[in-house]
Order: sequence, then structure tokens, then C-alpha cells
Amino acid sequence: MMTEHHARLTSAEIASIWTAYMNDSMTKCILGYFLKDVEDQEIRSIIQFAYDLSSSHIEKLTHLYQEEKLPLPTGFTNEDVNMDAPHLYTDSFMLDFIGHFSKLSLVTYSGFVSMSARKDIRAYFLECLTQTSNLYDMGADVSLSKGLFVRPPYIAYPTKSDFVDSKKYLSGLNPFTNKRPLNAVEIAYLHMNIKSNLIGSKIALSFAQTSSREEIQK
Repeated sequence: MMTEHHARLTSAEIASIWTAYMNDSMTKCILGYFLKDVEDQEIRSIIQFAYDLSSSHIEKLTHLYQEEKLPLPTGFTNEDVNMDAPHLYTDSFMLDFIGHFSKLSLVTYSGFVSMSARKDIRAYFLECLTQTSNLYDMGADVSLSKGLFVRPPYIAYPTKSDFVDSKKYLSGLNPFTNKRPLNAVEIAYLHMNIKSNLIGSKIALSFAQTSSREEIQK
């Protein structure tokens, strides 16, 4: 018969809830600013849903920290946002940002689940994973309906199975060797990484344009 007891959080679980708290506190700040300016009502509903998720996550994580008698992380707050800043983002960019960070959250939450032992911690992150899946699905539907969803490139369907039969395949992108076409996996990840870098660079540029502190601008 198993003896039930309240197991302490592992280092991985502490790392997971700390990262989740910091991510949600930052996301809530950004989404709160989005809500100030968004005009399209369908996109507003997506942003509001995401904002409410972050708010509820912060409440649940705060309760967990209190139960475990752990010091609450110094996350981001309204003091870190200048709500009087001018209108920086288009509605379509806000929707794109939602899609981007929900993709990242899906990867992050699945990692947190796999690193957690305690049932309550796993249950919390599984709930977050389901909520984030719904958020991505809602955002993708709206993006597709408005013709804003940027699809990865199409390729011709393969006509037969093929195999890598030489290590030379790995050097196929070397500029000093014979070229080979990109495969579907490479195209998929290149597309995702290019889009991630573009969104990140635009967010960084907007922060640099509006921060009052020179070291932050740099």
C-alpha cells in the first residue's frame, strides 16, 4: 500500500512554475496594451481570451507559491507598461503575435508536463496545454478567415519513397558542394524560424522606440 504524503517540489518543478509565472506576467502586460488599441472585434475577442488565461494562470501560480511557502517571483506588472504609448501595432500583427506565442507556449507547457512528478503540477500544466491549444486553434481560424494566415511553402507531392544512402546528404547545403533540394522538414523549420525572427525583431524595435531608458533602447 502506498503512503500518501505531500512531496516537496523538485528543482525541475520549481524552475517550471517560475518560468511560467514570468512568462504569464510578461504576456499579460503585452496583451493589456494590445486591448487598448485593437479595433477588429474578432481579433479583440482572441486577445481578451489570451489575456484572461494569463490572468487566471498568475492567480493559480500565486496560490501555489503561497501553499509551498516560496517567495513569489518579481514578475512584470502594470508599472512596466506605458499605457499612454502611441498606437504601435496593427490588428493583424497582434493576431500574428498571439499565434506565435501560443505556438511557443505549446512547446513550453509540454516540456513542463514531462519534467513534473507531482500530480497537481502535472494537472496544472496539462490544463494550460489544453487552453493554449484552444487559443492557437481560435487564432488560426480567425487568421484564415481574414486571409492573414501565412502558410509554409507548398511542394510537389513525392511520387515514391526514398532513402538517405550517404553521409554526403548532410553536406548538401554547403556552398562548396553539389546542391540538393531542401526537404520538407527543413522547409518547415526554416519557415517557422524566419517568421519567429521577424516577429521578434519587430517587437524589439517597437520596445526600443518607446522606452525612456537609453540602455533599454540599445
